[in-house]
Amino acid sequence: MDRMHHQLELIGETATLYVQGTLAYDDIGTLIALCDAMPDGVRTLRLDLHGLGQLSAEATDTVRLLLKHWREARRGDFRLTTAHLLATVHQVRHESHALPDMRGVFPHSEALQATYL
Repeated sequence: MDRMHHQLELIGETATLYVQGTLAYDDIGTLIALCDAMPDGVRTLRLDLHGLGQLSAEATDTVRLLLKHWREARRGDFRLTTAHLLATVHQVRHESHALPDMRGVFPHSEALQATYL
């Protein structure tokens, strides 16, 4: 089995994490520790999964746990790319005087954009 390998690139407030090989549940601790060790000013995580052999259910669950941790720990944005999917999630910053109160209409203040490539 081809184990997970990763590379990290930090530029300003953005980190890009390149993951290759096979992503498994056992890798979540490594990935979370890597994210937690980043400087406090890093607000956006770009997760590039083009190097994975396949995006299995186990890999998908591991990615979900990592992105959940990122959002809770950093309150930051993320961008996820695979061979078939591009998803960007970021906090929508509203100015209270510019937009009406839409809390009842849209239960989340996040924007999710996904494009199948």
